[in-house]
Amino acid sequence: MSAASIPSTTHPRTAAGAAIHRLDGSPRNKILRLLPPVELAALVERSELVEVKSKQILFDPGDDLEHAHFPEDCVISLVTVMEDGDQVEAMTIGNDGFSGIPVFHEVETSKLKGCGQITGTALRLTVRDFCDLARELPGLRRLLHRYSEFVFETVAQSAACNRLHVIEQRCARWLLMSQDRVGRDSFDLTQEFLAEMLGVRRPGVTVAMGILEKAGLIAHGRGNITVVNRPGLEKASCECYRTIRERQAKLIA
Repeated sequence: MSAASIPSTTHPRTAAGAAIHRLDGSPRNKILRLLPPVELAALVERSELVEVKSKQILFDPGDDLEHAHFPEDCVISLVTVMEDGDQVEAMTIGNDGFSGIPVFHEVETSKLKGCGQITGTALRLTVRDFCDLARELPGLRRLLHRYSEFVFETVAQSAACNRLHVIEQRCARWLLMSQDRVGRDSFDLTQEFLAEMLGVRRPGVTVAMGILEKAGLIAHGRGNITVVNRPGLEKASCECYRTIRERQAKLIA
């Protein structure tokens, strides 16, 4: 299943060009925001705005990749799937990056599953257009290389975090990173899905979320999470959130 184009009376590329800008005129996606205007225009011209829904499968392990996505306010999860069906999140992608690292490095398939984590929009390009633009646009190519390094370092940091830090800290880090990547305080999320992404049992997530809510840091309803006290949530998180964010600021700039 692929992401569906957002219904519009205008040409999809015109809709994309209108939708990716914030009130100050800059794109929401941080990689796109750093592109020279000429390169941004070239990318938008060959893209379309699509909606990515929570739990929507974008590709399965071993599939030929057909598209690259630059999230605007959605979050895409890359998931490792085991032989017995168990799965755990390897990386999340929001408005800080793009999906399509394998094809950028001339690999046609991925061993991971790609799925929507938080519902929102993204700019989507065919693999052919994406690869052509990566070759043609030096500013884009530089940022894609730097984001690829950021992904490697984030996965390495997350591996240490999953081994060394308690669930409450990991939940706080995950919620902070999700808030950063969608650019809003509230987003759709179930405890069941969060447990799956963190690779833990649901009761553990329920306890951890209860601790964070009792401390007045978050509020959650049926399938929705709201960050109420961000400074407090940052204090509740482990060092990994700060480490990842500081590294991101150095690489994606």
